[in-house]
Amino acid sequence: MDHTFINPTLKAAAQNMLAHLTGSKDSLKPLYLQPDRALFLAEGQRIVFKVYTAEATLRHEYASMQKAASIGVPTAEILAFEAGSPTVITMKQVSGQPLSSRYPGAAREAGRYLQLLHTLEAHPPFSGGQQQWDAFILWWKDKELEHVKRLKIFDPSQMHALQKQFDLLPSLLIQRPTVLLHGDLQTAHILIDPRTEQVLAFLDFADTQPGDPLLDIAVLTLWDQELTDFLLEGYTSIANTEETRLLLSLYRLLRRVSEIPWLLERGFNALAAKNIAALKKSLPVAWR
Repeated sequence: MDHTFINPTLKAAAQNMLAHLTGSKDSLKPLYLQPDRALFLAEGQRIVFKVYTAEATLRHEYASMQKAASIGVPTAEILAFEAGSPTVITMKQVSGQPLSSRYPGAAREAGRYLQLLHTLEAHPPFSGGQQQWDAFILWWKDKELEHVKRLKIFDPSQMHALQKQFDLLPSLLIQRPTVLLHGDLQTAHILIDPRTEQVLAFLDFADTQPGDPLLDIAVLTLWDQELTDFLLEGYTSIANTEETRLLLSLYRLLRRVSEIPWLLERGFNALAAKNIAALKKSLPVAWR
């Protein structure tokens, strides 16, 4: 896929919003591009435009950002929201670095804010339509394993090893709490000031949904597992036990398995290969 292609309708919507807010006709710098969505930056004004063809997705994000900000979770300041086709969220740019275990103070603060975010209520059904968390996770696991099997990403012995690891899930999923998850809490979605180790903003609330709070932590620590202890020092309501660490490892495994087809289908082949390599490395030696 050509990730340099700019959908002219999306760009025009961002350009029109810039002109409406500031009177400027400055050029926009593309930060992220897909056929149905884009992120643009007006560098001179330090304004970010998130533009989607799907109105429902950005309307959901707008509502979730407002909820998070209302309870004290730092977010980007929203300047405007314009529904339609396409829909535009306009925000002030937040300048910072992605969260990293190199900044333990910021990681602890991120854990405190994440715990605060998770006080927001959310209720089933889960994204697959299930009413019970364990049923949802096992359905999701089976769906993603079938997907990677069809793509022939792993050989039969590796698929068997993945299933054996996931066999540990059912007993760990009983009576898990349900909160409002961020839903895609990559380290790039928590920006910090590396000098002060202050959390500046949580970003990208398009995927908020009900679920187990450990799933957000698993995604956040997917590529930097040293973050885990610092986060849990800030997130005081989750005990850093052996069971917690095991469930986090299985949620990370599920996230990797689910990311691979998504990345391949959208042409992010290098990122998919990185996930495949990491997943194979995580398998027991006998199955690699």
